[in-house]
Amino acid sequence: MVVGPSQEPTRFDYVLSGMGVSLACGGVVGVASTVPLALAGGAASVVAAAVLFVGTIDQY
Repeated sequence: MVVGPSQEPTRFDYVLSGMGVSLACGGVVGVASTVPLALAGGAASVVAAAVLFVGTIDQY
């Protein structure tokens, strides 16, 4: 019996998607506004790390 990966997304797929969206939004905010790109990118990185932390802690 061959067991392959499931076709539906897992919880970690959603966590990684949330991290990607937060990083992309930080870049867009940095480019489209007067907020420096480094500040917007840093804030987006903090949000992405928080999404990963909450997604991992939620498992336990």
